[in-house]
Amino acid sequence: MQNIETILKLEDEIAIIEAVGTHIWAKKETGDLNHSELTFVYVDIFEAAMNEGGLHYFFNTESGDFAAEIIQAYKDINATKTATLITKAFQLFTVKYTAITEDRKKVIEKLDEKIISGWEDLDEIFFSEEEEDVVNLIVEYIKKNKNKFCN
Repeated sequence: MQNIETILKLEDEIAIIEAVGTHIWAKKETGDLNHSELTFVYVDIFEAAMNEGGLHYFFNTESGDFAAEIIQAYKDINATKTATLITKAFQLFTVKYTAITEDRKKVIEKLDEKIISGWEDLDEIFFSEEEEDVVNLIVEYIKKNKNKFCN
């Protein structure tokens, strides 16, 4: 397994993220993750959910169980626009948010179409070219906290 110094010498940001991610997911199987590694994981969870089906998908799956942690993770990497976007999506719930997937699914089934439409509008903002460069921000986060990764 590569060490963090070797990984950070890679020129492609995606290659850096993939190498760090491979280490973190392997470590997750054998031990506890530190705060920086969890931040990486929460960003990864949200990005994957968004690419799978947007905010509706995110809230309808286990990914949504970690909404509060994901918002904090985006703040931690200085992706404040994305953290704000997720917060807005979170606030569209008209009832108390639950971190239990099955309970949340029942709530979502009964949501007003305006809320679903609001999520779709936020999806468009998330995927617009004007939004934050999360890839760059997570790589910068890894560099700033390199002693917390791949050890």
